Parts: sequence; C-alpha cells; structure tokens
Amino acid sequence: MKSDSFLLSKRMFSEKVSLYKNNRFTLEFKFKHLDFYNEIYYLRKIRKFDLLFSNVKKYTSSFLKKKKLNFSILLTNDAEIKEINFKYRNLNKPTNVLSFQSMIDENNYFKNTEQEIHLGEIIISMERIFSESKINNVLFKDHFIHIFLHAILHILGYDHEIDSERIKMEKIEISILKNLGIKNPYA
Repeated sequence: MKSDSFLLSKRMFSEKVSLYKNNRFTLEFKFKHLDFYNEIYYLRKIRKFDLLFSNVKKYTSSFLKKKKLNFSILLTNDAEIKEINFKYRNLNKPTNVLSFQSMIDENNYFKNTEQEIHLGEIIISMERIFSESKINNVLFKDHFIHIFLHAILHILGYDHEIDSERIKMEKIEISILKNLGIKNPYA
C-alpha cells in the first residue's frame, strides 16, 4: 500500500515516542495508547530488534543496503485501525497490521549516499496482536515480532497476493523468525 506519509498527514499525536536506532535502521514508535509501552521497551532491551534487522538486511535491495533506513510505527487499537483500513482499503473491519510504503524515487537517493531513507509507515493494532496471541497460544512478543516483520517485508516490496509471492515471503519470515528463536507461525 502506498501513501504520502500517512502518519504525518493524519497528524496523530502520540503520548510517548520511543526511538530505536542502530547503524542501519531507525524506528520511531508512536504510542496512541500506552498499555503496551513496556512490552516494546522489553523487546528493545533484549536486543530482539538488533537480531531482527541483522536478518532483514539480507533481503533488502543492493540500493537499500547502502542507506540508513527509517520506519515510523504507530501502535494503536482495533477501533482506529478499522477506521484506517476502511479509508485506505475499503475494508470495514480491524486488522492486525497495515503498512504504507513511502514514495521513493531511487534516482534521487543515488546522488546523496548519506541520506536516510524513510521507507514507510507501519500501523499495528496492539489490541488485535494481544488477542491473536491468546487465541493462537503464542507469546505476545513472538507474535508482535512476526507481524512487525511481515509489515517490514511488505514495505520492502514483498507481497502475498499470488501463491508464488506468498511462498517466497513466508519462507523469508520463517527463516528470520527461526534465527530469532521464534516458531514457524504457519505450521
């Protein structure tokens, strides 16, 4: 899904912003509801994001491997993600995650190798992730990492609309999750 900086145009005000940075990735978390702040902080503390991104970089294009990459993440609830899902996908129901690719003109970024690239926005219903993790009897943190990874892969251009694309995307997810000590979510 493409968008002209959805989070910026929506002017969503968060109660707290938490940044995660390493030498290749910057994540800006916007918490619409603070209920899950400690869960995200814990994932950061145990270096799950470091492990995730060291695995994700293997699947980025050679162009993106040379850049510092930035994602914005909004953590919200079912009611708000339902509204966004309806507005952008014409689906009047909540979902666990939405991802919006930024409009990237790769030619402009080749001219300035120092530039950080904002790849897109990810919107996650923490309410739905929590509910799905209970229903499927998986750890909340593992399910969150899986859904977060799924959204990142969408932003990097992977999709699952046709079987061959779905199989490729799922193989990448399974491989990365295995490296993180997380069970295959499709088994």
